[in-house]
Amino acid sequence: MEKTYKLLNHNSPLPIEEIKQLYRGYWVYLVNVEFSEFRALLSGRPVVMGSRAFDGAKDGIYDKFDADEYAPSADLNLLVDKCLASILQFTGDANE
Repeated sequence: MEKTYKLLNHNSPLPIEEIKQLYRGYWVYLVNVEFSEFRALLSGRPVVMGSRAFDGAKDGIYDKFDADEYAPSADLNLLVDKCLASILQFTGDANE
């Protein structure tokens, strides 16, 4: 079976806006996350990207990120909702 996730090789945290541009359409697991006062994601180090949330969990890829040196961690869902996208496309075509 083909793997639907990829380990990433970032050495330092990236701003959330940059992560959104790089990984649009994927689910991303972040470590060394920085949050705002109101718990909004500000930055993080992307370590796993997947086609579905927590892809690779059965392979144990997240176990190595349990150490204190990676805390705190978070996930960022940048997946495209295909149902919603098809509705938006249909609506866009109807207005042309």
